[in-house]
Amino acid sequence: MMSDCLAKMGAARVRRTSFHGIECIEKSPSSTVEFLFYQYVAPVFRSAGIAIPELLACDAETQTLTLEYIPHAMSQHELAERRDVLTTITRIHQYPVDKHWAFKNHHWMQNKTTNALDLLKLPSESVAIVLDIEKYGSCLFSPQTLISGDTNAGNWGIREQGEVVLYDWERFSTGSPAIDLAPLIKGMGNISDYIHIAKRYQEVSPSTDAAALAQEIAICKLWIVTEVLDILSRNHKADLSKYIDWYRSHLPTWLTQLRQFLG
Repeated sequence: MMSDCLAKMGAARVRRTSFHGIECIEKSPSSTVEFLFYQYVAPVFRSAGIAIPELLACDAETQTLTLEYIPHAMSQHELAERRDVLTTITRIHQYPVDKHWAFKNHHWMQNKTTNALDLLKLPSESVAIVLDIEKYGSCLFSPQTLISGDTNAGNWGIREQGEVVLYDWERFSTGSPAIDLAPLIKGMGNISDYIHIAKRYQEVSPSTDAAALAQEIAICKLWIVTEVLDILSRNHKADLSKYIDWYRSHLPTWLTQLRQFLG
């Protein structure tokens, strides 16, 4: 199963180091969105009960962030099952949007779809489904709901006292809650997975239309494929061939199921 941790595929250098004798994480160069997030958004999020690493230092010239080290990783199983993960995500979604904050602009870019299809060389029936589903993509980006944009297991940690922390914010934006829920599902997932996570989300966000959300989660899974392949190819990552092989073997059957689910 391939990871869809988008930020980890980027160009920034992340290393574990020390700051005045304190163990920390240094990220350089961070994106402008993430650099500004830690200065202006993180403090108000922490006040709202959204756990984010403490900012120990920053350098505007190099866009270097020095952040609190979170000692424990989170498994994919924990990510999917821990209620505090879903609570944290919901708090992000329910926080009011401030138009002065910096956001990454998320779109389903046709050139990224073309690039993905060129790399994957899927059967013609699968290609037709991808191009058809792409037309539904606007449902992911029109909502004005705050989103992390990358809630993969690799972007979460656990403090010594057990508190879950979300620490990668370079894809911070607005959009459908589905963008933050899709990474909670292992691999491409299946229809029952999308329905299950949508109903769980509805429990903490009662106004949610779970049926519509489940469909958006499914659509988002396909969008993430185009994002992953674009980032890996642009940054010349060695893992690109592994992702291509994995997607090529799993997508045709999955796409047929997706087409049936969306009707």
